[in-house]
Amino acid sequence: MLNSYVIAVLGTLAVSLVLAFFNPVFAGSPPLLLFLVAVLPAAWRGGLGPGLLATALSTFVGMYFLVEPSYSLDIAETAEKLRLLLLFSVGMLLSLVLDRLKKSEARAREAVIDREKELKREIVEHWETEQKLKDGETFARKVLMSSLNGLYIYDIKTGTDTFINAQYTRLTGYTLDDLKTLPGPAFFALFHPDDQARVVAHLENLTRIADGDVSEIEYRFKTADGRWIWCLSRDAVFSRDADGTVRQCIGAFLDITERKQAEEALRESDRRKDEFLAMLGHELRNPLAPIRNAVKVMKKVGLPHPKLAWASDVIDRQVNQLAHLVDDLLDVSRIVQGKITLHKTTVEVDKVIELALETARPLIEARHHELKLTLPEAPLRLDGDAIRLAQVVGNLLNNAAKYTPDGGTIWVTAARKNGEAIISVRDTGEGIPKNLLPKLFKLFTQAERTLDRAQGGLGLGLTIVQKIVELHGGWVEAKSEGPGRGSEFIVYLPALAPALETDSLSREAVNKSESLSG
Repeated sequence: MLNSYVIAVLGTLAVSLVLAFFNPVFAGSPPLLLFLVAVLPAAWRGGLGPGLLATALSTFVGMYFLVEPSYSLDIAETAEKLRLLLLFSVGMLLSLVLDRLKKSEARAREAVIDREKELKREIVEHWETEQKLKDGETFARKVLMSSLNGLYIYDIKTGTDTFINAQYTRLTGYTLDDLKTLPGPAFFALFHPDDQARVVAHLENLTRIADGDVSEIEYRFKTADGRWIWCLSRDAVFSRDADGTVRQCIGAFLDITERKQAEEALRESDRRKDEFLAMLGHELRNPLAPIRNAVKVMKKVGLPHPKLAWASDVIDRQVNQLAHLVDDLLDVSRIVQGKITLHKTTVEVDKVIELALETARPLIEARHHELKLTLPEAPLRLDGDAIRLAQVVGNLLNNAAKYTPDGGTIWVTAARKNGEAIISVRDTGEGIPKNLLPKLFKLFTQAERTLDRAQGGLGLGLTIVQKIVELHGGWVEAKSEGPGRGSEFIVYLPALAPALETDSLSREAVNKSESLSG
């Protein structure tokens, strides 16, 4: 929790510095809503407390330093008061929404986990009960009647239940006499229309089931009082005719309505979170364009004082970083919501890597890294979106450059193996803790950073890498021997069949190794 409060303070300070340097461009009226960039990560990581702290600090800084008259808490203009009120209100709302989303998601997960544990325990109990039924039908019926699960014996030929226990009646409201008065079609109508086809397939499967096997199905069932409940049924052979045909099956069912509701609540929570992140990304993108244009104007006109030129460069770099974060946020939102479209063509891996290096090379040169590139001799082709695949490799290269100390080494290797194109990005950087590897590709996951080496970002890059690779039918894995021992990211993608021999001969063997020192 302490880290979240530190993020709130540092984020507010960073935005304050940017707005302070940029204040003259807006004639003393900078866009205060940019402070939401500090509120978002604080609220997401720590919840309501850090979010409110970032909101309060942002409002105070805006009131004291950025709103006329400066260095005073006395605000003369009504418009300025409204701007500050808007900042404080939106910050509080943002913190509350994120806090509620996190808590709702946690509660839903806990409910699902608890219900699954209970379900497993009940299934084990039922299975043990089934084993005892082999001692005789009389003993079996006594056990069935005392079971806490809803139990029934279903006659496949007549399409009716011949036995139900007390728990069945408590869960559904029907007695055995009630069910016997229902003709076959009327009884079958108790199953939800959307589930009836699956129920029919389930019953057909029971006619072919072997002794000792169990068949399972989930469906919705209409109770005597008109409610629809979700049930989980497990059926096994109870008796056969003389010719071996299954005559009756015994089944146990559980009311899993609460579990289904918890799962739906979790899905709804995820959907609302995705919609919120998409909306937030679009809203944060709007003020970036005028800031970028203003910086370009400042550079074109020229600034008389060296410190102003330095400040302009700082703003330019930070705005580009913020734009990159917003683009990542929007990319993740589109991918999660299934709104991303791949424009697939036949592409060569070396062209993809070349495109990726165009974007990553400036950072690699600035950090004085040595880049070693190894490509296969024969053309290695994929059916994919060249731009998105270059984004995958570019993200991995940028990560390697950011988290490798100056003067380190980065290896990029591509090869064909077992019908797959394998792209590896390895470095001599900070490495990855063992406990972080399993959750490295989850949203907003980052390793701990020291304050003097904070790399920034929301931890979205690797999530984008994984999702784009999966959309291409591939997968990605991360390897590391631990902190300080470097890391390796390996992308596996389906490769097209090897090119014709004449095509291979027309291409020079590629095995490049180049050193970059910026």
